[in-house]
Amino acid sequence: METTRSSKSGSVVGEKVRGDFFKFSLKSKLFQNVVSLSFLQLLNNLLPLITFPYLVRVFGPEKFGLVNFVTAFVAYFSMITDFGFNFSATQQISICRNEKERLSIIASAVYSIKILLLLLCFITFWVLVTFIPKFSVEKELFFFSFLIVLGTTFTPVWFFQGLEEMKQLVAVSTISKILMIIAIFIFIKSKTDDGTYVMLIGLSFVFNAIVLTGMMKKYYEVRFLFPSMKEIFFQLKESYLLFISSASISLYTTTNIFLLGLLSNHAEVGYFAAADKIRLGTQSLASPISQALYPRIAFLAQNDENKSRQLLMKFTLLGGGVLLVAGIVIFFFAQPLVLLLAGNNYSKSIYVLQIIALLPFIIYLSNMFGIQGLLNFGKKKEFTAVIILGSAISIVLSFLFVPLHGSIGSAFSILATEIFVTLGMIYFYFRKKNLHEV
Repeated sequence: METTRSSKSGSVVGEKVRGDFFKFSLKSKLFQNVVSLSFLQLLNNLLPLITFPYLVRVFGPEKFGLVNFVTAFVAYFSMITDFGFNFSATQQISICRNEKERLSIIASAVYSIKILLLLLCFITFWVLVTFIPKFSVEKELFFFSFLIVLGTTFTPVWFFQGLEEMKQLVAVSTISKILMIIAIFIFIKSKTDDGTYVMLIGLSFVFNAIVLTGMMKKYYEVRFLFPSMKEIFFQLKESYLLFISSASISLYTTTNIFLLGLLSNHAEVGYFAAADKIRLGTQSLASPISQALYPRIAFLAQNDENKSRQLLMKFTLLGGGVLLVAGIVIFFFAQPLVLLLAGNNYSKSIYVLQIIALLPFIIYLSNMFGIQGLLNFGKKKEFTAVIILGSAISIVLSFLFVPLHGSIGSAFSILATEIFVTLGMIYFYFRKKNLHEV
């Protein structure tokens, strides 16, 4: 099928570009992207240190838990509108980066599918929020949260990531976060401002979508066309396994907070969310490597598999070592961290944080051997199988432990699930045969 591969002129990269792709030097685009994304993650980590202690104290465990319960629910709809394009479209953009016409065709098809998915999501969302009592009692809060779906749907992360042009993403994201932080201190004064807070989160995503889409059109000359049905079906075919994987991942990440809210209470969600914010701050240190590395591995996998595997192992050892040390430090210093950042009302979060302290290290290994490895080396089925089984294990463990142990049970559930998933990714990465060859 012609849409699955680049033309000869597009696949044959010039010597200057080729040299940059096969090395990791101070001048290489990979290094520049890692630095750019590291700067963004540094801001992502520093800026919440300003707002997080303020918000947990203003809202308290119960209201803070409610906000996280709502955002966990709406994350399902963001996952649906993504439909795996953050992986599949990134790969295609990376491979076809020198073909302007092809870039426009890919972008047009992706946006068209996303618009249809967004309409279906909003109808479903409206029905659930209107007719389910658990949701309708906080109807206004839920509807504000749908701005998050609107923003994430039309933010073309996949386009800039595929081109390995991350500076624009960094600049726009930084501006939106700074504006949101300023707005938080201006407008968030009491527990009753939870709707305003959720709306501010949504507006920051909408800001990213508008600016980045405009930059995509202006600076990269992307034209939005009416895609053919053949192209739309091709994009759906390329993404559906990745969508199933993403949906399954959500079942053991987002669903932990969502099920915790359903099976326990909002205060327990607050305890878990407070500890998880600290964990995610550490885990985000690895995001620059993961985001910058994915299109590079995708490109190298098509040209020199040995070099792509060497690059993957280099970053696995580098990032894994740093995160392992960070996890150990967090385990032993969980109490002062929680009391400093969240306050005395969140003392139960100390035990939660100790349980999930090593998750950044475990998830990083899963990312390296799963997303970077299995997806780029043609093992989508293995990746999907591990994720689906992991999500099933997570749901079973949640129903067993959460009703009795609340946030502690949820922490054990996610830890056990992530260990299983990581071991599965490692097993299939080093296994020689694919599932369909067995």
